[in-house]
Amino acid sequence: MNEGQPIDEGALKAHYEQTPREYGFASQCKMVLLGGIAGKRVLDVDCRRGKGVVKLSDYVGSRGHVVGVDPNPAWIAIAESFVEDAWRRNGLPENNMEFRVAYPEDLAAAGLEDDAFDLVFANSSINIDYCPEAVFRELFRVLRPGGVLVFDGVVAAGPRDAGTVARARALGNAVQAALSRAEFEALVGRAGFEPPEYYEESDVAAETGFENGFEVPVAETDEKVRFVKTTARICKPRR
Repeated sequence: MNEGQPIDEGALKAHYEQTPREYGFASQCKMVLLGGIAGKRVLDVDCRRGKGVVKLSDYVGSRGHVVGVDPNPAWIAIAESFVEDAWRRNGLPENNMEFRVAYPEDLAAAGLEDDAFDLVFANSSINIDYCPEAVFRELFRVLRPGGVLVFDGVVAAGPRDAGTVARARALGNAVQAALSRAEFEALVGRAGFEPPEYYEESDVAAETGFENGFEVPVAETDEKVRFVKTTARICKPRR
């Protein structure tokens, strides 16, 4: 999808209904916090069943607010079912989190406004989202000037084979579908972000699943590429 091209709602719906997302690497990624976020407004994209939102709720405290979005209505319903217990367990005077069903390429449809968040968290689910470039444009839009996107996920150390990436995306393998580091940097740059800063990098196998000992399906390929688990801190320029 090219910049400025309208999003095909039918294609979005079909993609998120057909692409397996249950056992992706995303749920293994720990929530790395780069600096204090007490009192901040935070967005968690592709939040699944909301565990990361609950963790962030504790970090932002009573003066902060956390929104979790995911395209799967069933997962959002599960997340909403434990909100009441979660904020009380976090010792808060009132609830500071909410969940919305939303395609990450079209956060505006869920009512998320321009410049609304101080911090956005994203994970390797972006690698299997319908259009990663559109996702990064939306994350740029909802961040305030000077805000930070934290991508806690996977990039490839070298160029990718397009056929392998397509097959991995169809399998829902968020590691093997990773963008090359160069592609990743180009995408965030086109969205308007400053160059990423990388932290805590380590190699990860293509078959790595959501928990120790679980392996996800891998696309057959002759491609030789190294996958790197990374945390990237990506700033939206100040005006």
